[in-house]
Parts: sequence; structure tokens; C-alpha cells
Amino acid sequence: MLIKFDDGTPINLEQMLLAKEKRVENQNQAMICYKHPIISLSLVIPGAIKNSSGARYLFDEAIKTLHHCFLQNDIAIINEDHYHYITGSEAIIAIKCSANVLKKYCIDIENNHPLGRLWDIDVIDIVTQKSLSRSQFDNKPRQCLVCHEIAKLCGRAKRHSIDEIFTAIENKIEKFQQNKSDNNHC
Repeated sequence: MLIKFDDGTPINLEQMLLAKEKRVENQNQAMICYKHPIISLSLVIPGAIKNSSGARYLFDEAIKTLHHCFLQNDIAIINEDHYHYITGSEAIIAIKCSANVLKKYCIDIENNHPLGRLWDIDVIDIVTQKSLSRSQFDNKPRQCLVCHEIAKLCGRAKRHSIDEIFTAIENKIEKFQQNKSDNNHC
């Protein structure tokens, strides 16, 4: 399967900031309506094109992985909404589970799934109405996709070109697809 990240429309900073505002609005609405912790899923996609066939593939794999986790751990979904904007795909999922337990599962997915580094899975506690941090669970900051240093440091310093980052992303996807096809014979 050919994965492309350049087959979408470029966006600007203002569009991205408006999308973040809309995401917070959607999160708040979900907390008011469902009164349970929520997962807010978005993708880690560099550059100006946030909605592409490659991004949609990553989003669909993230949803499948979350559903598998919920099923394996007998966790009920209260409500699930998907949003596909020019600024990227997002999901807001209200879950019947404690926020702390849910965050541990989501950290496990981000840390251990072959594509987990490309997903941003936030858990928002209904009580505090705040996103739970990885550091609250003794987890290190997320690693750079290219060199495995702390991602925020590489990002701020612009240590890697967009091409280098997309090469790393494409390598992760290729490896994941290869492992998936190798295991399909079971």
C-alpha cells in the first residue's frame, strides 16, 4: 500500500490555531455531555499538509488500536466522534474508565505500538478537566522520530529537515505493514 503525505492541502498557522480552539471546544462539549474521561486523539504530522491519505491511514490504525485495547480490557465507549478537517483528523472518545487507568493504557500504546509515536493520545480527566501528563506516570518525554533525543528539543532547534522526519515516519509505516503482512498467515 502506497502511503502519501503530500496529497492534501497545505494549511497556515492561523488555521492550525483555530483547529486547536475547536478541539478544546469539542473536548469541553464531550465532558459536559458524557461526564466521563475522554480521549482526544490527533496525529503527529510535521509540515503544512495535515490531512492526506497517509494521515488518514495513521488515524484509522490508531482507532483500530484503541478499540482493540478497549475490547481487551473490557472498557466501554460512551460516545465516539471523528472529525476530518483540512487541519487533520481527530477523535474525541468518552470512556467508562478511570482517567488514570486510561492514561496508562494510552501511554502503553504510544510507547509500544509500532506506530504509537505518530499518535497523540491525550486523556482528559473529567474531575480536573485537565489533560493527564506522561510525567505524572513516571514516563520520559517522547523521543524524536529521527534521532531519539527528546522530541521537543529537536523540534525547537529544528535539528531535522521535513524530509528526514517523513523518511522516519515512512520507515515506521513500512516496518509496521511488513510485520502485519508477515503475521496475517496465522
